[in-house]
Amino acid sequence: MTGVLGATGASISSTSSATLAAAVGAAVISLLVAIGTQVALSVREGHARRYARRRAALIDAQDAALALRGRVREYGQLSRANAGQVSSESGAAERRYDDARALLDVTLSRVEDSAVLATARHWRSAAEISFISSLEVSTAQENDAWNAVNAAIGSALRSKDGAPAERSARR
Repeated sequence: MTGVLGATGASISSTSSATLAAAVGAAVISLLVAIGTQVALSVREGHARRYARRRAALIDAQDAALALRGRVREYGQLSRANAGQVSSESGAAERRYDDARALLDVTLSRVEDSAVLATARHWRSAAEISFISSLEVSTAQENDAWNAVNAAIGSALRSKDGAPAERSARR
């Protein structure tokens, strides 16, 4: 009887070892899947945060450009109407214009897309010349530059992976 009991005990011990090994293997696989999932979620969340930050910077820049467009037009009209004479109204308009220009500069400092930066700076120069300076930049030229800024920002906002246009094009 001890021979049968010994064989049964060895069989139980072998089965227990196999079950334990399978359980340990399943636990290791579960742990690896959990770690992989956590890493993937972390990477995805990082991309989402970067895209949200980039998107907010683009929208802020677009809003700041729109505000500057109104302020530069207002200041230009007053300065041309007063023909170089200083008035409290033109002084206030100049301060609002300066504030709007500074706001655009600050918001552009957060924009990563070089195409947006270049078109925004080009438009700002065209708008200042068109509305304020005695140099001639036509309304159509300023409007074309304005449309280019909005197209560049729109393109950057619509980019599939949230990367600036020049990086998305390289992929």
